Amino acid sequence: MTGRLGAWAVPRQALLLSAVATVVFVPAIVVAFLAGGTQGALALGMGVLASLRPALSLRPLHSFALAAPAAMAGGVAVALRGQPLAAAFFVVLCCLLVAPAGILQDGLLAMVPTVVAVLVLVPGEFQPGRTAIWMLFGGALVVAVATRLPRTPRAAGVEERRAWRHAAVMAVSVGAVVYLVGLWEIPHGYWVALTLTVVLRPFDDQTMRKAVQRVLGTIAGALLALVAAVFLPLWALLVLLVVATVLSSAYALAGDYTRQVLFMTPAVVLLGSAGNPFQIASERALATLAGALLAAAIALALATFENRRTGAPA
Repeated sequence: MTGRLGAWAVPRQALLLSAVATVVFVPAIVVAFLAGGTQGALALGMGVLASLRPALSLRPLHSFALAAPAAMAGGVAVALRGQPLAAAFFVVLCCLLVAPAGILQDGLLAMVPTVVAVLVLVPGEFQPGRTAIWMLFGGALVVAVATRLPRTPRAAGVEERRAWRHAAVMAVSVGAVVYLVGLWEIPHGYWVALTLTVVLRPFDDQTMRKAVQRVLGTIAGALLALVAAVFLPLWALLVLLVVATVLSSAYALAGDYTRQVLFMTPAVVLLGSAGNPFQIASERALATLAGALLAAAIALALATFENRRTGAPA
């Protein structure tokens, strides 16, 4: 029993850092929601997401220099909403930009395609200028917080051929998904594109592993959200949202992707449920499953091609 509980243990430093981050970012998102509605809250969160990796590993000035173009990309993405082909082309360009950044440092701008894919597809009323401003504020906030945190070691760069192959495959697959979801107006279809951008990695074995972890975490988190929505009162749901956010961040810092997704999912489902958590949970789970299966199929195809090219055993 102790061994099973030990598997859920979170390093004390990771838990402390995630608690501090939650204390800072949750009030900021609340303020953004009160001042700018859903647009403000989502854009601020997207700014934090796009700037988190650079902020933890680069100098503050360099991190902010990357936060500004990320905010501009968010504004352009919003301007292209309702134009499936143009939106797909822009997502393709953002995916290709991951390659030169990844050659310098693995994952440096990996979240920019995720942010763009979400903003061109997520339902709601958005304006380019306000989205860019809120994203820039979120980027500046995470850069300011990161100055008080220990620097994480800079990841090594990805080999050039592999980096460009990964970027090209992600560009084609995510661009096609964005075009089809925008054309057919698939409810919560942006989760397919989001899952692809997060799960697809330059190394094929990492993609397969992350695909499995994301599916397991999403299904477990969706079930947790449904049970909570049915049996818990409103005040308890709010407490659950805060706790889930802290634990998701802590497991992210600890490198436990399955549990990170498990606790991230209830927050996403409950915040977006609009009185119907079952529909949101089921649609998100199906979209995530589709994205993860597609990513796994792409990774398997690339691994097969690479083995044939090099003559290595499958």
